[in-house]
Amino acid sequence: MDYDPINHGSIAERTPARRPAAFVARTFIAGHEDAGMARIDIKRVWTALLQIILGHHALALADQAVVSGASFLTLILVSRWTNPSQLGLYSIGISILVSSLAVQYALVSLPYTIQHHHPIGTPAEHAGSSLAQSGLLSALGIVLLAVTALGLSTQGARPELVAMTWALAATVPFALLREFGRFYAFAHLRMGTALMLDSAVAAMQLAAICWLGSSGRMSPASACAAIGGACALTGVVWLYLSRANFAIGAGQLPAATKQGWRLGKWLFASQITVSLQCYVTYWLLAFIVGATATGVYAACMSIALFANPLMMGISHTLAPKSILALKGGGYARLRREAARASFLLAIAMGLFCLALLFAGEHAMRLLYPGVEYAGNHHIVVVLGLGMLASAIGIPATYGLTSMERPQATVWAGSIGVFLTVVLVCSLMTNWGLFGAACGFLAGTVAGVVGLWVAFLTCVPPVRSQQDPNADAALGHAEDTPIGAGLT
Repeated sequence: MDYDPINHGSIAERTPARRPAAFVARTFIAGHEDAGMARIDIKRVWTALLQIILGHHALALADQAVVSGASFLTLILVSRWTNPSQLGLYSIGISILVSSLAVQYALVSLPYTIQHHHPIGTPAEHAGSSLAQSGLLSALGIVLLAVTALGLSTQGARPELVAMTWALAATVPFALLREFGRFYAFAHLRMGTALMLDSAVAAMQLAAICWLGSSGRMSPASACAAIGGACALTGVVWLYLSRANFAIGAGQLPAATKQGWRLGKWLFASQITVSLQCYVTYWLLAFIVGATATGVYAACMSIALFANPLMMGISHTLAPKSILALKGGGYARLRREAARASFLLAIAMGLFCLALLFAGEHAMRLLYPGVEYAGNHHIVVVLGLGMLASAIGIPATYGLTSMERPQATVWAGSIGVFLTVVLVCSLMTNWGLFGAACGFLAGTVAGVVGLWVAFLTCVPPVRSQQDPNADAALGHAEDTPIGAGLT
């Protein structure tokens, strides 16, 4: 079932334009079949096309473009006002911050997305319990990072590292609040709300980074503090404006936490494997080769991450859409949705990799003019192929999640991480950074193959009696429990 991003209500039973693509197709077919009897209503056609352009996927892609663009520009600006060693330190700090966001997504945001159709208590109480869980996770993050900073200080670690750890301790709670707001909007398909929230954060974050650089105050710690300040201002304003949607009750919190933990523990394990797959190469490079090589690898990966708005934007809608597909059309509908999404992502990412092949070197020279970054075009291409493989696995991941079977994603991801660690360590010895990139690619491919094998194993074959009108059932998805038929 679809949602109106403005009125936040069901639009499954509104005008026939609720499926604009189908309407356009029927209109043109009718015009060709009986040109004398049927005339195309130009106004309705343009209205339908406008709904396609401004639909959930388009807004989600725009939102991810803002988020990824702000992250990328921040990395570029930090690299311009620091040296490769500081850039490598900043990259490690951001990897810790992103990992904490992934933990919240697994334990709080994604369970809420899957289970908010059958909440414990009222919808406001269920949302309030999830917000309280996010707050508890923030408190835990502060404690862990503060203890780490104290430990580093007593062990005589680099002052820059200690300062960045303290900055992360102050940044994590506000970054988690902002991220909770994003995924609360995604769960209800309110993509416009998420876009406004992230646009405000991006504007303040980039303004603060530019001020730090122009005033000579740029460092890994100050860059993390700028991110935290932008998230704090925006997150607090969002929470105040959305306070009516949350009702925090002590009696509801234990039951909601227990319900979420049954699913979240596996989602958490899955997110650990995803984070390890993404960042273990950074950590291995920093430990074995040093911060400078880590900074060069981070610069190469930033070019490959130009594809992030496409991948992440679509993935934000895949979770709720997969749940509704399973509820409305069963396994057959879920299989078709996953196959279609994977095919489209493969085409889009294939074109992106082709662009990297011809323009990757130019992009590196333009964005990273330092001599340390030159001559790494082949690394950028290999990392782009790794992103292609990762994109193909996204629909299978959310297909398994919608069936509440995330255990399979854990095992598949563990295989990918293990192979990544082994191959990066072995290939880096002889081939340097290029070997590390090849190890990342091979480990990612192995993980994706495991995901699709698990998904196709869990999804039964399409039965001949499958309802051919399954798409229409999506309009009544709210009437069917998520777990129905999954025994």
